[in-house]
Amino acid sequence: MKSGDKHKLIERISIHDFSLEGLKLKINFISLIPGSGIELELYIPEKGESTSLIAEIAWCKGVENKMEVGLKIKEMDEEAKNEILSWIAPK
Repeated sequence: MKSGDKHKLIERISIHDFSLEGLKLKINFISLIPGSGIELELYIPEKGESTSLIAEIAWCKGVENKMEVGLKIKEMDEEAKNEILSWIAPK
């Protein structure tokens, strides 16, 4: 994960609530500013696949000694996004 000029802020993060338009991260407390851009490399160990995405930080809040961060996806491979969605929420 990198934001602005800060590279590799966090090696591993936990992703929650992934959707077509965005996702929520649970991370250790770091300084992130809503409205700024962020780049993530997503790795799904169960599938052995990875993809990158560019997002905008929509909101941040502290919850139970962690930081929750809402992201709006700006750029992501559509095929990878659809594959992740079909894997986490099969029809």
